[in-house]
Amino acid sequence: MNRVFTIGEMLVEIMRTETNCPLSEPGLFAGPYPSGAPAIFIDAAAKWGLQAGIVGAVGQDAFGRCLIDRLERDAVDCSCVYRSARTTGMAFVTYFDDGSREFCFI
Repeated sequence: MNRVFTIGEMLVEIMRTETNCPLSEPGLFAGPYPSGAPAIFIDAAAKWGLQAGIVGAVGQDAFGRCLIDRLERDAVDCSCVYRSARTTGMAFVTYFDDGSREFCFI
């Protein structure tokens, strides 16, 4: 069987519910959604039926559980994910009609 592992950032994305709403203004958000390019990639690989795993880190918090729960539910090996005492990374994002995006990473 084919196996694939990746390494990299694991974070949650919290996004505006409407377009054209800058992060500097009050507005509604949706999420958290499991995110981070390596996590998204490996989740897709597992869904394609590959034996998949990730090396990364999350916090020992609800957002970390959100990420691990999603990946493990989709059969990603998370045994090499470090559970840090720090907070899981967050990306607040908004989209604009011209296709651009604005991010704030925490």
